[in-house]
Amino acid sequence: MSLVQSVDNVALLPAYLAAGTAVLVLLAVLLVALAVATVAVAAAGAVATALGSAVVGAGGPRATFCVAADCSYVYGGRAALVGALFALLTLGVLALSGPALRAGRSPVGEYCFLLACSMTGGVVLGAAGDLITLIVALETLTLPLYVLVGLRRGSLASAEAAVTFFVVSVVATTVTLLGAALLYAVTGGLHLDRVGALLAGRPDLLDVPLTTAAVALVLLGLAFKVAAVPFHAWAPATYDGAPLPVAAFLSTASKLGGVVALLAVVQRALPAEVTGPVLAGLAVLTMTVGNLVALRQRRTVRLLAWSSVAQAGYILAPLGALALPAGRTADARAAAYAAAVAYAVFFVVLELAAFADQVALRRAGAHG
Repeated sequence: MSLVQSVDNVALLPAYLAAGTAVLVLLAVLLVALAVATVAVAAAGAVATALGSAVVGAGGPRATFCVAADCSYVYGGRAALVGALFALLTLGVLALSGPALRAGRSPVGEYCFLLACSMTGGVVLGAAGDLITLIVALETLTLPLYVLVGLRRGSLASAEAAVTFFVVSVVATTVTLLGAALLYAVTGGLHLDRVGALLAGRPDLLDVPLTTAAVALVLLGLAFKVAAVPFHAWAPATYDGAPLPVAAFLSTASKLGGVVALLAVVQRALPAEVTGPVLAGLAVLTMTVGNLVALRQRRTVRLLAWSSVAQAGYILAPLGALALPAGRTADARAAAYAAAVAYAVFFVVLELAAFADQVALRRAGAHG
């Protein structure tokens, strides 16, 4: 067996366009030093990334970085949808950021560069075929957001929100990495399809305590990313302290990234017999707590934050069907995954519209 990995540059085109956008933003800041030009370059790059994702996805499934049948980067219809959606969300957040950037509360170059870097992580995340690529892409999506949340000059609330988000995200990433390491110890593989095939073909592995611990840690680490109860406490404080456009990006793109990662491991790698009951419990808790606490909110951003928590429960609800034998048939699983993806897409679009309403009604620099 050859260990030389094949490289399909066409499959990587959306990632190239997203990463190239970040580089071009830096060059625009260095060479032109005009805020309008910098934002225009970032917006053009987001449009190009969305178009590139759609064009590559229309050409059928493609895979690269493959060794035998195992591929680390698999670009298909869902990856194209995720890539285009991340690019369009970035474009929408850039449009919402106009008043704040004109007010001079955040440096334009750094702001656009960090958004482009986060977009790159989201584009790669949709095509991740192994646990390493998945976690690195998710962190590439998340890391720039630590800085974006605290980028507003002279705001103590923004700094506190950034620290809260950073600490919780580091813990969540550590938990996910520990779960991935234990899963590798059990199966000897990192590619999602290989891990899933091995666990499906060796039912005896499900009785090993290390397997249960590995699955639980991966699920709980990703539950932090989607702000599912009881791993949700960071979300309201972070959204409320962040600049409004950044809160919009957190509530849409960041949550979408967590959902994509969770769907990838649940659909392709982890045993449904173990994940189903956990996801059902998380969905019930998240829907109940999110909606009940949202009723008591008096600040609109906190209301949207708690609503976002509740919506995570609705996204997880179809996956809770895996807890029942009837929900683990091929048709039932396909319907559950499709429902979760469709709800996530509609949610992020409408959530961005809700934050756009807030930007329209709130004066730039006001705290709400």
